Amino acid sequence: MSPIGRVFIVLNLVLAGAFVGFAGTHLQKQHNYKTLYEQEKDAHQKEADALKQEVARGVSERQAFVIAKTQRETEIGGLKNVLQAANDKNTRLEQQLSSVEGDLKQVNAQLVQANQQSSAAFTQSKEAYQMAIADQKAKDEAVRAKDDAEAENRSLKNTIASLTDTVKGKDVAIADLTKDLNENKLLVSVASTNGFIPALAAPPLSGTVSHASGRLCTISITGNPSNVDIADQISKRQFSFAIYDASGYKGEAVATSYHPAENAVTCNLLLVKGDIKEGDKASTKTP
Repeated sequence: MSPIGRVFIVLNLVLAGAFVGFAGTHLQKQHNYKTLYEQEKDAHQKEADALKQEVARGVSERQAFVIAKTQRETEIGGLKNVLQAANDKNTRLEQQLSSVEGDLKQVNAQLVQANQQSSAAFTQSKEAYQMAIADQKAKDEAVRAKDDAEAENRSLKNTIASLTDTVKGKDVAIADLTKDLNENKLLVSVASTNGFIPALAAPPLSGTVSHASGRLCTISITGNPSNVDIADQISKRQFSFAIYDASGYKGEAVATSYHPAENAVTCNLLLVKGDIKEGDKASTKTP
């Protein structure tokens, strides 16, 4: 073999060895790159999966928060409605309470008037006073129960019903007394028509008006020439005093009860024609 051929063979061997070395190195690097790529790909996939899970969890939590927010808003709205209803109810109860208090004041005013009227009716004065005390206690009890609107409302309604019954009872009592008085007037009128003089049936008494209020007056006895038992006379018949002063006749006072300690007679005023006051004269006989 010629030297040139040997040179080519050596060159071919060197080139083949270099190619093999280069190919081996390249393949090794390619394998390493592929391994790194796979590792990076797996890592990125894991990160992507983790991010997806995080996003899904975030979305789920957001939905839970939205649902919770909606529920809270609903609950708050319900509470606001309940509070508004409670405030409306309190306002309505306060209005009802004010109305009931106004009605109670009117009833009390009527009771005062009825008490004044019943005080003029013979033995009803004591009972009227006791009723007035009971009515005042009922009013105080209603005021003390003001903190509880519903309880007070019921109490006031019961009180008003009781007061209304009391007023009705007094009206009935006054009507009965008025009827008795009209019957007595009729009897006196009939007797007078037949020649009877009412003044002649009264014991001879005289005195002075010591107190006068409304339809009542008190006469202090200054003269009892026959020394009659005044209480006994009053229990047997209703006689009257003529009330007068220097100006003349002012009215009649029907005797209802006698007070021995004061030597005074309590009377109901009838047929009043003038202003009856303390110091006026009184007599069962025409002066």
